[in-house]
Amino acid sequence: MEKIRITAVEKAITNCVIETFETMLEMDLAKVGMVTDEGLNEQRLVGAVHFAGEVVGTLSLHVSQAFAGKITGAMLGMEEDALDSQEEIKDVLGELANIISGNLKSDFLDADLACVISTPSITRGSDFKIEPSKMGDLHRWIFRHQKQELIVEITLKEDIGARAEIAGMDRLDSDQIRAKINSVDIPTTVINAVIDVFYTMLSMETENIKEVPPGFREDKRTVGTVTFAGDVQGLFNIQVNDDFARKMTAAMLQMEEDEIEGDEEVFDVLREMSNIIGGNLKSAFVDAGLSCVLSTPSITNGLDFRVEALNIIKSQRFLFSCGGSTIIVDAGIKRDDPAAAEAGYGQQGSAIADAAGNAGEAAAAVDDELRNLSLIKEIPLELTVELGRTHQRIQEVLKLGQGSVVELVQLEGEPVDILINDALIAKGEVVVEKEKYGIRIVEIVSRRERVLSFR
Repeated sequence: MEKIRITAVEKAITNCVIETFETMLEMDLAKVGMVTDEGLNEQRLVGAVHFAGEVVGTLSLHVSQAFAGKITGAMLGMEEDALDSQEEIKDVLGELANIISGNLKSDFLDADLACVISTPSITRGSDFKIEPSKMGDLHRWIFRHQKQELIVEITLKEDIGARAEIAGMDRLDSDQIRAKINSVDIPTTVINAVIDVFYTMLSMETENIKEVPPGFREDKRTVGTVTFAGDVQGLFNIQVNDDFARKMTAAMLQMEEDEIEGDEEVFDVLREMSNIIGGNLKSAFVDAGLSCVLSTPSITNGLDFRVEALNIIKSQRFLFSCGGSTIIVDAGIKRDDPAAAEAGYGQQGSAIADAAGNAGEAAAAVDDELRNLSLIKEIPLELTVELGRTHQRIQEVLKLGQGSVVELVQLEGEPVDILINDALIAKGEVVVEKEKYGIRIVEIVSRRERVLSFR
């Protein structure tokens, strides 16, 4: 008996979407029956998350560029024209896809369906269509805010035999995972897999090339995509122009190009190729001792679009030549690398690390900063009193509303923290004078420690 009920999925998604927009973005959404937002026919973004394990499929959010900007501004508490880059918009859309799919994943786990979700991917452009995996029927729900709309699409199917495939996850810590990922020779694995698969399945000889050949241009093209989930998070794409995609299809099906009846046969071949080559990379990770599952393949076809995974520190591109045609392969793996993260701080991060390693130099640096404090005395600061903290799951936060009570870890009678710009400067206690609350400072963090905390 199947455990997935599409009516329950629809209810869960509807509640999560409406509550998330109301609580996090202060936007009212209404569920509607048809698409009227003309912006979805222009520049648009699609955030997608893939399910793997005993639940396989894809959840995707479709919004116009204009609505994506409005959503991002609301999430970050800033005006749309103040957004620095497209990266902020992609991150927010990816986070929304992650929240909604994560809530659905929790429901599946409660129903005893073991599954994992991939890191979000973003497709953006003005001329493309997405053909999701063939796992189950496609379901679509439309939500409207004023005149702009969000489309949620999902395909789902049960795969009960896949429980064992994800059973070993969460047994490794981040350092072990990072070391095992770094032990895999990704370039050699990908290059050998592409050359071998094209030769054995299509009787086509390919060679790895270092740069795009002169005269090459991206015409209408097809991209086959699979994602990794589990100990390894990432994305694998294979991209070819449509004329070469038809040659590949004819070679795979052993027919003439003019015998190919429609796009679906071409899409099936690209799905198979991305699944096999991505599967080779997955096998390399598994051989290295990592638990890793591969999503079902999805297809993107069009003229103007780009598919990319979020949270990927470095994506590697590989180019191949085959009979005058070019094959583009992208492999991006999420690497939780402290060295890379530290490098992101630049000179400031280096200064902090040096100060931590040499007490004498740190003390001298602080003394210099104390002498120069007079230069910044007029800068306004935000003072915060922290009564306590607690940890909650996203699904619990989404249930909060007017009148909700949040229990804090802080015990009654303990001093409260006083922070300036999120830096601890003092401890205090709550007092009531003339029916007004205040904080009496009972302990001051040393001046030297306060200056260091501003770093």
